[in-house]
Amino acid sequence: MDTRPQPFGLLRGFSDDTSKREQAYYQLRRLLILQQIREGTRLREAEWSERFNVNRSALREALARLEAEGLVEMGPKTGYFVPRLAPEDIAEIQAVRFMLESGAIEIICETGLNSARNLRPMKQACDQLARLVQDEYLLGAVEADWRFHEALVLASQNQRLAIAYRHSPMLIIHPDVLAGKEWEQTMRRTVEEHRALLAAVLEGDAVKAKETLRLHIRDRRRPSMKSAAV
Repeated sequence: MDTRPQPFGLLRGFSDDTSKREQAYYQLRRLLILQQIREGTRLREAEWSERFNVNRSALREALARLEAEGLVEMGPKTGYFVPRLAPEDIAEIQAVRFMLESGAIEIICETGLNSARNLRPMKQACDQLARLVQDEYLLGAVEADWRFHEALVLASQNQRLAIAYRHSPMLIIHPDVLAGKEWEQTMRRTVEEHRALLAAVLEGDAVKAKETLRLHIRDRRRPSMKSAAV
């Protein structure tokens, strides 16, 4: 039996027995992590319960869970809002991501989990990101970016680390420019950085891998919400 941690990703499928409230939680969480809802937007219950085909009670439960994860915040009077990210907020997100992902690197390299088989999901995410950038599919590329980092944490086979990562507000910090040649160049650099990180982990060089990760995460800049879709 395969006891390795299973993906908790953004594109999870829903079985018939998955509750409506779980579906609402995961769908809204995906949009928030990918920053597809504008900062400062009020998440009106009537609109979002209709969109996800759930009752308001189920939506409130999903929103309460997302508030506990730091992905939404309660308004001064009533209702939930998408937080506005100040530079210090982004710095905190980057710091936490580095701590958790560098911890995964240490575990992988120290315990011999840096086999090609165990790291295959990371390679697949690299390849998928390269294809999506070539196709100029923005949202798909952002998801593939997230999936790569998720795969790194899961490769540690440490359930508690995976849980900590899952319940941290790991927003994908987009590059400032979200279209055209500059976006393509930025994302191609992201692909190169992912491949360099993967190569270092495969070599078992935790120091090199963590430095590559540090520079990669630090390079994420303030997101532009001009292309937010919802």
